[in-house]
Amino acid sequence: MKAHFSILVFALLALSAVATGTGNYIDARGQIASDLNRALVCAVAEDGQAWVNNDTIRVCKQLNTASSGIAAMMIRDKRFSERLSIRELRGKSYISMAVLPQGAGREAAWCDSMTISGDTMIIYPQTARAEGVKVALRANADCSFATVLSLSDQRLPVTLLLAAMLWGVFSMLYMHRNGRESMAAAYVRSAEMLRYDDKSNAFYNSSDEVVRFTPMQSELMRMFLNAEGHRLTKDEICSTLWPGKDDASETLYTLIKRLKPVIEQNTGMKIESERGRAYRLTI
Repeated sequence: MKAHFSILVFALLALSAVATGTGNYIDARGQIASDLNRALVCAVAEDGQAWVNNDTIRVCKQLNTASSGIAAMMIRDKRFSERLSIRELRGKSYISMAVLPQGAGREAAWCDSMTISGDTMIIYPQTARAEGVKVALRANADCSFATVLSLSDQRLPVTLLLAAMLWGVFSMLYMHRNGRESMAAAYVRSAEMLRYDDKSNAFYNSSDEVVRFTPMQSELMRMFLNAEGHRLTKDEICSTLWPGKDDASETLYTLIKRLKPVIEQNTGMKIESERGRAYRLTI
């Protein structure tokens, strides 16, 4: 399994989860706005005259004058709240009321600070006509992100997200295992390219030809073949080959420099340096 394929599948699952979750969240907001509109229509039909009277219109006009714009008055009505079919909205919703000049359009309406608002309803009661204004009503819900999220259906997005996470874990485990198998296969190929025979005390390449090393080179090659991952640190080599020498860095550098062409000419392997701290025998 290729790494880019695993990433692509993970990305598709994760993006699908986000897209589906976002779509369901938006649908939930739309359902809340629809419920607010329906409850407002019912409330206006039954209780509208109680809100829209000379006193409330006069107060709204004074608010407009004081704010030099359109100001709204908040109305909390128990019957309106009870008409909301979504129980989570009850106690968090209210009606805002404002008066607009007779010639003003809907765009002249105010902006509410609540999270979700329904449509603006324009009515022309007799009391408003006498004042030369019209009345605008709007239902609002103070819903947090968590409230809207709880009202949306997130089962499919959660399933997709869990699938993405499981796929990611599976991919990492698979790649880790595949990497270990590849390393093990590399060890086998290394052994096939160069082997040491205890009886003849000699190294042979894949063509069964003797690879001639100096005694010190031969000792180092045995260390490489026996080391895990064919990797040796500088300290490991120096302490084994020159245990009584304080600083064998230059001696090791010379040994590696002379050994490299012998390895490359007789096998399909080479010695790589890891920032001067370690050396690795690679294919």
